[in-house]
Amino acid sequence: KKNENIMINDILYKFKNLNWTLIFSVFFLSLIGLIMIFSASNSEGMNATYSQLLKIIFGFSVMFVVAMIDINNWQKYSFILYVLGVVILLYATFYGYIGKGSRRWINFLGVNIQPSEIMKVFLILGLAKFFEERKIDTLRDYIFLLLPVIMIAIPFFIILNQPDLGTSIILLFLGIIVFFVVGINIKLFLFFGFSILLCLPIIWNSLHQYQRERLLTFFDPYTDPLGTGYHIIQSQIAIGSGGFLGKGWLKGTQSHLDFLPEKKTDFIFSMLGEEFGFLGTLSVIGLFILICIIGYIISSSIEKNSFSKVVGIAIISNFFISGAINMAMVMGLMPVVGIPLPLVSYGGSSMITYFFGFGLLLSIELSHKIHKEDNLVNLPFLR
Repeated sequence: KKNENIMINDILYKFKNLNWTLIFSVFFLSLIGLIMIFSASNSEGMNATYSQLLKIIFGFSVMFVVAMIDINNWQKYSFILYVLGVVILLYATFYGYIGKGSRRWINFLGVNIQPSEIMKVFLILGLAKFFEERKIDTLRDYIFLLLPVIMIAIPFFIILNQPDLGTSIILLFLGIIVFFVVGINIKLFLFFGFSILLCLPIIWNSLHQYQRERLLTFFDPYTDPLGTGYHIIQSQIAIGSGGFLGKGWLKGTQSHLDFLPEKKTDFIFSMLGEEFGFLGTLSVIGLFILICIIGYIISSSIEKNSFSKVVGIAIISNFFISGAINMAMVMGLMPVVGIPLPLVSYGGSSMITYFFGFGLLLSIELSHKIHKEDNLVNLPFLR
């Protein structure tokens, strides 16, 4: 009974010391997503709204459970999680079911899972553990960079083959961010950048026809206004028609008259702009910025090049990059690559992945706070 009381007190202490500013910011952003999904699917019934609500509840449960586990335990099993992620990716690529032209989903206990989303966090954990155990200090050490490059390349090409260009690009960005955080020489980035430029013709020829059309449509969507340019044209009309205050909730014409495609997922930000206007979109952007600032503050408070610092910065960068790409995409500032808006778009795998990532951020801050307090208690003059 005494042990049970100690355990309960430990959980209550951790729960009390969580970063509640981050938690409430995530809650409000998820709530905005739920409100927009209700609007997008109102004519079809409440199934999508109930489904998203259950995913949010489950996501918060995952976040709190992950936060309560010491970050050192996540570090201990990082390589195992990475290998598990690759195995599930391969299974989805060869035996998963096809949806929207891609074979990237698997069914687990009646729930559809997209392993490529989960792989983003597993890759971050794997790379962070590698650089925690192998410091790259001299030119001779750079030969060991071949291993993390391979760790990035394996899931990158698997996901690209599914095909899923958007997720594979984000995976590549995350690898670059980790390399940058651990202090890899800038000359290496320039070398890889120049190599990518040289390989552009090969990359272009390896893309699927619809992917090439999307990239070409970015420069002038009106060359094919009823085909490849339709999505972005309708999206821009929806955002522009919202004006400063918007047309009002449930009153968007582009969305409710079905001119706006994928309004629950990739183009939900366009619907938000139509119904709530510039002020509505600004509030969402403000929440994104607030969450990113909190995440970077948590990560920057950790000692240089540690496992926790690398994981924290990469996790919040994944959130920032995905949100920025989606917003830029629906406004016509980037090609359409099919990336949902984090915590706002309808979906399960991506949402749970972000909640998992926020749980790791909370665990990083909480674990280091507890370890710091333990060290203070053990100081000779405090005994």
